[in-house]
Amino acid sequence: MSYRSELRAILKVRCAHLCTKAAVMPLPEADAVRNTDDTAVWWCAHTTEALGPDGSCAEPGACDAPGRSCYEPPRPG
Repeated sequence: MSYRSELRAILKVRCAHLCTKAAVMPLPEADAVRNTDDTAVWWCAHTTEALGPDGSCAEPGACDAPGRSCYEPPRPG
């Protein structure tokens, strides 16, 4: 699976309130390669901090699927 396809799949389930500055950028080109030296800073739009309302870290993996009390599915768009 290409990085672009993988990212599209993740964004279909990632909490609508998980934020990073990279989220405002367009999807990578079809032949792009994942950057393994990720320096992204993540935060929750509910709290505007690195912790969600439930006190757990706001980060990929933790906010990529239902299961947390504060999870909200992504908005269709």
